[in-house]
Amino acid sequence: MSTAQEIKLLTLLNVSAVKRPRELDIPGGHRGSPSFSKTPSLVLESEDGKEPKKRRKSVVFGGEVGPSGSTYGKGKGKGKAKKDDDLIAVNGVKDSEVDTSNTGNDEVFEEEGESDDEAESSALANNDLFNVHFGAAPPILTKEGVALAEEHKWKAERKSLKGFGRAVELKTGASSTDGDLRTRITPSISAALKASSSSYPLLSTSLAHLGTYKDFYLHSLDGEADGTETQILGEQKEAMRLAAVVHALNHVLKTRRKIIRNNEKLAHAAASDDSSSMPEPPRDQSFTRPKILLLLPFRSLALHYIKTHLLPLAPAGTQIENQRPFLTSFALPEDEEDPLASTSARDNYPLDHLVNFRGNSDDNFRFGIKFTRKAWRIVMPPANEEKLLDCDILIASPLGFKMAAEREDSTDLLSSIEILIADGLDTMAMQNWEHVQFIFNNMNKIPKSPHGCDFSRVKPWYLESQAQYLRQTILLSRYDTPETRALFNRNCQNLQGKVRLEKVDHHGVLDLVRPGVRQIFERIDIDGSKALNGEAAVEEVDNRVEWLTKKTIPALLRSAISRQNTLIIVPSYFDFVRLNNYLRKNDAATYAAISEYSSNSEISKARTLFFKGKKSFLIITERLHFYRRYKIRGAKTVVFYSLPDHAQFYSEFMSTPFLGSKGQGEVEVDEAEVSSRVLFSRFDALKLERVVGSGSARRMLTSGEGRFEFI
Repeated sequence: MSTAQEIKLLTLLNVSAVKRPRELDIPGGHRGSPSFSKTPSLVLESEDGKEPKKRRKSVVFGGEVGPSGSTYGKGKGKGKAKKDDDLIAVNGVKDSEVDTSNTGNDEVFEEEGESDDEAESSALANNDLFNVHFGAAPPILTKEGVALAEEHKWKAERKSLKGFGRAVELKTGASSTDGDLRTRITPSISAALKASSSSYPLLSTSLAHLGTYKDFYLHSLDGEADGTETQILGEQKEAMRLAAVVHALNHVLKTRRKIIRNNEKLAHAAASDDSSSMPEPPRDQSFTRPKILLLLPFRSLALHYIKTHLLPLAPAGTQIENQRPFLTSFALPEDEEDPLASTSARDNYPLDHLVNFRGNSDDNFRFGIKFTRKAWRIVMPPANEEKLLDCDILIASPLGFKMAAEREDSTDLLSSIEILIADGLDTMAMQNWEHVQFIFNNMNKIPKSPHGCDFSRVKPWYLESQAQYLRQTILLSRYDTPETRALFNRNCQNLQGKVRLEKVDHHGVLDLVRPGVRQIFERIDIDGSKALNGEAAVEEVDNRVEWLTKKTIPALLRSAISRQNTLIIVPSYFDFVRLNNYLRKNDAATYAAISEYSSNSEISKARTLFFKGKKSFLIITERLHFYRRYKIRGAKTVVFYSLPDHAQFYSEFMSTPFLGSKGQGEVEVDEAEVSSRVLFSRFDALKLERVVGSGSARRMLTSGEGRFEFI
């Protein structure tokens, strides 16, 4: 029986289950379809002695979900919605907003109040973008819109993203939701949000952007792309991180509350004697329970997200279960001192290296967070897929998720993800990008197993495999890369629209290179007839190897200076192997080669031989430099097989000829004896502008000349 036939059969079998609701304590209840029971009204005593209005007691989401103990709204009004002038309210950012000077907290979500009036409550729900975008029949989910998204026919519009600068917004041109709709925040986390707003001036602006439920690709925040972090390091990025956590938590709590209210209606209808009053099963659920995926490169960053941003949002009285095992597993051992936290580390390592690798830098992890009525439970390893299916938020590294998916032969955890947050994509590119692609390619697929799903309440667009057109994806990277752009263009198909931040002008890092050093840039030309298809990219790889082996290396060997003490940097291990094989077959020069897979002894031996002049060439990969940040001494000629992704690496390699022995600082070297050779093509446009600056990059890519020299 095919998967589609099984879904139809289970749908028919589950229709009758709604008319006979399961009791709360019956074991084996569906995770995504919470049980319900009759709940007594909770009477609150008012301050003026008058009879207060009755408020229904919160219904337990399957006995498992829903934070409690919030102190918000316990003053006058007993939890009622505040007046309009007291709200922390904001609308989503409109296309017409172009002011980037105002970065204060003048915009946030509108605070969501509770109302006993059914008509008023219905009006608030209809004005909430959450209910419109993820409703049973979203207005943007049209055949025309889906067809345009599948064909990647997006209309681009340049705009200003308030608080972040220039951006490009892509739309299908199909019908979209009203821009005046607001995404409201639940009261249980609003108090903590107010306390954080003073620490993060861009928090409310970031929340307003995410509240539009568009896809976002944000990069080059806080001056990171040029390797020159400013004094406000982290202001933009940390505000966006906190906003993403608040937005995700708000989404989970609103999903729970919507299901609870529908359960109450079904329970009251089932308890009545009038069988004709039984409503149709509401379409408010999905295949599986996890709705949020947080994709991160290291355990240290996962610890930062959970400890710094998520846990402080827990309402008063909420228990955090398994917090100590989590901290033990994701932080360094108590008896182990972090070598990157010392004062000497700040002097020996760049700031970006300290930020990336301080703490636990393990890249293999997967866990979840489950919200129960009185507690937030961290589901730790060795949690299998069945345990994680009970969670609301999944946090994983690409490696950790890929290995677990292959071991379990299942990616069902990704079937119902509605918000995907991927932070540190620049670091993931230095790990294994195929793992990231694997996760994105398996998002929102129909699961192999029903997992106890109540198909009579599953939203139609899940059953029709259209969840990818509503999923919100948030991509954060230190700098812009072709790999991340490919994810954004191919795997982000949100019909609500998608926004990519655009770095207008890069300053470049050439001014960080010592004056007098000769820097030669050589452009590898591509056949113009193949410039617009994939053949050019494949041909460019072969052309680059041929250029290096037939032009660059012979030219180096003809010079008395460059035939010795030459450092060659290659971007990937694949290029490393090809170049290593070429030099091994040609005995023109002695060389040593080290990569991220080399042992400590191999690295030490190669560096020593190169420094003492016993090896003429030293080949090193960019990834090795990323993870180790070794200062290679003894080079006078630096050859870049391809420009590094991180612009700061270029200036760091160009400083190696002037490094003395350990503890001796710099040595006296004639700048005229130091030079560099850089190979680049039109595919390296993003890398090139970060190194030489945007203006110079445009001239070098469009000029009829193919050789450029900087001194």
